Amino acid sequence: MHFLSSAQMRTWDWRTVERDGIPGAKLMHRAGMMVARIVARMAVLRGTRRIYIVAGRGNNGGDAFVAARFLHQEGFVVKTLLACPSDAVQGDARLAWDAMLAAEVPWRVMKDDTSWATLNDDPFARHAVFVDGLLGTGSHGAPQGAVAAAVRWLAALRHGTIVAVDLPSGLDTDTGEPTEPIVRADLTVTFGAPKTGFANLKAWKFLGHLEVVDIGLPHKGMPNSDLPMQCMDAISLGGLLPRRARDSHKGNYGHVLVIAGSRGLNGAPALAALGALRGGAGLVSAVVPAECLAALAAHAPSAMAHAVATEADVMTRATLAALPKRPEMFDVVVAGPGMTSATGTMEIVEDLLEDTAPRLLLDADALNVFAGRPEALRRKQDPTHASLIITPHPGEAARLLNITVAEVQSKRELVAQELAIKTGAVVVLKGAGTIVCAPGPGHMPHLNFTGNPGMAKGGSGDVLAGLIAALWAQGLTPFDAACLGVYLHGTAGDLAAWKLGERALTAEETAAHIGPAFQWLESVQA
Repeated sequence: MHFLSSAQMRTWDWRTVERDGIPGAKLMHRAGMMVARIVARMAVLRGTRRIYIVAGRGNNGGDAFVAARFLHQEGFVVKTLLACPSDAVQGDARLAWDAMLAAEVPWRVMKDDTSWATLNDDPFARHAVFVDGLLGTGSHGAPQGAVAAAVRWLAALRHGTIVAVDLPSGLDTDTGEPTEPIVRADLTVTFGAPKTGFANLKAWKFLGHLEVVDIGLPHKGMPNSDLPMQCMDAISLGGLLPRRARDSHKGNYGHVLVIAGSRGLNGAPALAALGALRGGAGLVSAVVPAECLAALAAHAPSAMAHAVATEADVMTRATLAALPKRPEMFDVVVAGPGMTSATGTMEIVEDLLEDTAPRLLLDADALNVFAGRPEALRRKQDPTHASLIITPHPGEAARLLNITVAEVQSKRELVAQELAIKTGAVVVLKGAGTIVCAPGPGHMPHLNFTGNPGMAKGGSGDVLAGLIAALWAQGLTPFDAACLGVYLHGTAGDLAAWKLGERALTAEETAAHIGPAFQWLESVQA
């Protein structure tokens, strides 16, 4: 989905209300309902029924008042804290305020820092979910007065979880530059389209997990974007996988082959296979050294394991010849995790690239063995139908292009485009703000806003490789499989972190939350 500026969002809103005749109050109702739905999911994950609605007088506050009413009616314990006199709330926001009062949601006016300080010892505030409905896209500059006091209080919280309405208060909509004070959200629910400033790296640590939700703005009225990049979002990704037929069987959902592992790197093939199984592949096979069988049996027992001989503890070209089924008999082949940069790895990947595998995903050491030679990864196939996905992290991308990691990180979207052009592959450049880019002219990089620092652990990329392969095997295009896989993988990591914390998060726990991530996707796009 395109990124839009505050002016473009105002134009879209105006067209919707004035030209299409959709009342602003109806849009506000829809926005508040979607916020309430996501906040409720977050509260359940955090094991709490306590919700603080922190709101201002504008339409952003109106969205929050609607959310407060819905949450109260669903049985959550809701308190609304208003950063302005109640008679300052006007327009559509006033209608939402009056409806909230009619539902008997408790509220209180907070005038200054002293008012907020009285809540510091409030037991209700511990482990609650806080909804930031203070400032929206119409605000400019740093928060002032009572709103600034509210933002300072939210920024100082040491317990609980913050959900921002449309954007974190204090973040500039168009530039993404943070002001002082500013709210650091765990999750941001934005309406209609991602905002231009969100693409700024400085904004990401304040946005948290980003969800773009549909509030009924007609797509025909959406302005054109000025930013040569798009956002991965639930609206665009939610309909990619059709509902499964009741009479289907495992053969309907693809067979993924994982070629991975070496002595000392026993877990990589198990995690890749686990990602493929959680991603919905009907069948998963793994070709591994014998040392990897125990890990596969422990973590991915549904995968069919084939142990092969090794030389100097790594697989060789003879590995493929020993397979009971040739690679071209599988729907998708994943190669690289835990294979080391040995000559045998290069030979295996070269054979796979020679059109033996119809759809090939290369990760980790399958990329490292081509350091400085990205063109060697280009396959001999119809350039209009990509049959290759590569999933480098910044270090692997730097080695492929013979540049530094700092250079990769300073121009991530350009690096992804360059790799796509040189390899002919769909590129998944991993890291904070993973970028997916398809080869060929006219393909914009797509930016992901799911995931968290807890996923910066060994094995996360292996799970992602298997997940993308499973989606590809189920009939998605390579680009759609990559985008959906990246979004789901990050969401799974976020769900696990919200439930368990970031520090202790492991790749296995991310994989275990892929199922809930599919459910999350369904819930936020409805």
